Amino acid sequence: MRVLIVHGAYQQFGGEDSVVRAERELLERHGDEVLLYTRHNDEIKQFSAFEKASFFPQTVYSWKSSGEIADVVRSFQPDVAFVHNVLPLLSPSVYHKLHALGVPAVQVLHNFRPFCPNGFYYTQGQICEACRGGNYLNAIRKRCYKDSYALSALYALTLGSNRLAGMVDKIAGFICLTEFFRIKMQEAGVPDSKLFVRPNFVYAPPLTPNASGAGNYALYMGRLSPEKGCWTLIHAFERMPQVALKILGTGPVEQELKDYVSAKGLANIQFLGFKSGDEKWQLLRNSLCLVVPSEWYENFPVTVLEAYMASKPVVASRMGGLPYIVEDGKSGLLFESGKVDELVQKIQQLVNDPAGAVRMGACGRRFSETKYGPEQGYSNLMKVFSQVQATA
Repeated sequence: MRVLIVHGAYQQFGGEDSVVRAERELLERHGDEVLLYTRHNDEIKQFSAFEKASFFPQTVYSWKSSGEIADVVRSFQPDVAFVHNVLPLLSPSVYHKLHALGVPAVQVLHNFRPFCPNGFYYTQGQICEACRGGNYLNAIRKRCYKDSYALSALYALTLGSNRLAGMVDKIAGFICLTEFFRIKMQEAGVPDSKLFVRPNFVYAPPLTPNASGAGNYALYMGRLSPEKGCWTLIHAFERMPQVALKILGTGPVEQELKDYVSAKGLANIQFLGFKSGDEKWQLLRNSLCLVVPSEWYENFPVTVLEAYMASKPVVASRMGGLPYIVEDGKSGLLFESGKVDELVQKIQQLVNDPAGAVRMGACGRRFSETKYGPEQGYSNLMKVFSQVQATA
């Protein structure tokens, strides 16, 4: 199969960029012909005065991206387009052009775009779904994008005008990473026939025996920001001085959290900053569990799969896609978001039953090798591509 991957690379390499790389390698490993059409958001740093002036209209509809996509389609002749991020440089113009050229476009929903200007269904410290029906003026009023009226207006105009121009109808299929996102897309008006649930996948490396079994500390890995439930996390471990917590990551409330921990003398909580590679892997392998206390609609955080790869249970809030990934009592434990007492109870349960923590971790490891393994991921993707081709 000939697959055209379409992706606007982020200025700071992140989860979506790594997924695109993994998807390309997966397809090529199975013998498919793959071509990546991309524009890097670093282009913005080099814009001329004219390009800066035309940035707003080009975000709504990029004639440059539209023309380049047309050239790529004519030369490569793809069977399907596998679309990831299109904003701001590619713009929704790619959907219109691919549809006009008869190439079915499959959009991966890494977030809630094209139905939410900031993509998260979260603004001003709370869940918000005000724009899902198509009235994007709500985004301007709430300054949803980077707390800016101007940028919020830009993305409201981009999504609103393109939705009126049939953008959703021109997308052949939407890949939802969890059942939760499929439900949310139905609520936004996407026909069920266009919705496909296909989780992320991982290549689980071989494990060396872990002599310590269940570790003696919990681990948080991720952005330090309010919507991630960081304050709930801190307050929970404030009540468990006998249980250590190691925090990996940085973010806007990092210093505020550190100041609080220092002022309270919470010696069991340690901030380790950003970690990657073998250092992160060893911290994960030696932990008791991973804690994901999010208070917004999480999609499919890769940290959960990393915990599963390391044979560690996950203690997660019942938010967004998390309850569809973490099976309560099997691969981890669930609690109501923001409920400090319940989070304390779940962590204490694992501390008191290390053998149970090991069993849950082993279950997660099996998940990483089977339902979230690369072979299942490839099979699921081919089913999606076949169905959209059949209905194109």
